[in-house]
Amino acid sequence: MKILVFNCGSSSLKFELLEIGDGAERQRLARGVFQEIGPKARATMEAEDGRKFDAAAPVADHRAAALRALAWLAEARGAQRPDATAHRIVHGGESVRGPAIVDDQVIAALEAASRFAPLHNPPAIETLKAVREKFPDAPSIVVADTSFHRTLPPHARNYAIPRALADRHEIRRYGFHGVGHAWMLERYAALAGRPAPGLNLITLQLGAGCSVAAIRAGRSVDTSMGLTPLEGLMMATRSGDLDPAIVSYLASAEGLSPAAVESVLNHESGLRGVSGFSDDMRELERAAPSNPAAALAIEMFCYRARKYIGAYLAALGRADAIIFGGGIGENSVAIRERVCAGLELFGVAFDAARNRGASGREARFSADGGAVELWVVPLDEELWIARAAARLLSGGAPNQAAPGVRGPKRRRG
Repeated sequence: MKILVFNCGSSSLKFELLEIGDGAERQRLARGVFQEIGPKARATMEAEDGRKFDAAAPVADHRAAALRALAWLAEARGAQRPDATAHRIVHGGESVRGPAIVDDQVIAALEAASRFAPLHNPPAIETLKAVREKFPDAPSIVVADTSFHRTLPPHARNYAIPRALADRHEIRRYGFHGVGHAWMLERYAALAGRPAPGLNLITLQLGAGCSVAAIRAGRSVDTSMGLTPLEGLMMATRSGDLDPAIVSYLASAEGLSPAAVESVLNHESGLRGVSGFSDDMRELERAAPSNPAAALAIEMFCYRARKYIGAYLAALGRADAIIFGGGIGENSVAIRERVCAGLELFGVAFDAARNRGASGREARFSADGGAVELWVVPLDEELWIARAAARLLSGGAPNQAAPGVRGPKRRRG
């Protein structure tokens, strides 16, 4: 089954054409990415036969990028059409709770959830619509990042605000990066030769966006992101956790609207805000020896990640492994070492030599004999999405048979 996967970021679009077999095997037929969508966009695309494209590719928006990707695929692979398309959606809201075959009801549910993810859902939905228009006879499947965290128990899912307000506005902790956390769970289970339902894990996706998940018996029971992707760990440009009174204080003191303060917290904070010059961890690591602000940004980043690990070890009671994924988690030797420092009392035995050799590949970097393993598991979100779509289609499941797909909730007030 040939599945064309689209993975939209707020300013990027990845695509990958994969052939999925009956088992776990797969073949990558083509892939590409558009970075910095807009007048300065650049596209890198590569087909199985070695045909490549790497050049400036100005595009107005994600829809235009998707159409350009489809045109390139048609040129590289002729008139072949995918058997299905699959799309990552950041926020599925209360309605899209598992992989779902797209229809008007699903699109309406995703559009309703866009109020919680205004930077991510709309471009992904426009991409989805454009691709459906091009391939009207091929089923489209959506996979929402929030779906993996639908198993959060009530004590982890709810905020301590008036219940009537929470219910009226569907305010709760949804969690994000679900595809990445699900991939780390699935891959670790395969590497360890153990069934996923028997595993307790702490998974960290550390990149431009950062989140951590506590997984008990193969199910997410807590995660750092909440109603939106702003909560939780310190990130490239997002503040993560802070006193909510800061929003109203800054609005009053600086004469800003709540939306303007939220923009500061999303785009001008985190590593960039603390360092004052960069949101790129590689630049900060190079500058840290002579730049106190860069050193502080790194220390805050690692401290907050380590603090969440400690909290989730307490919440789980025991963990089989702590797993690092994402651009920073997979590639920074120093960040992994600093995040893991001081966890010895929890049964974590760090091996510096293994850590140096673990970057960019699947590898264990804990010392022998530790109670909790340490692993790097590079993410492959597109493959996980394609497999999820193939499983859904192979089962012939209609939308209502997918886990918890239901119509949008009618809002009161």
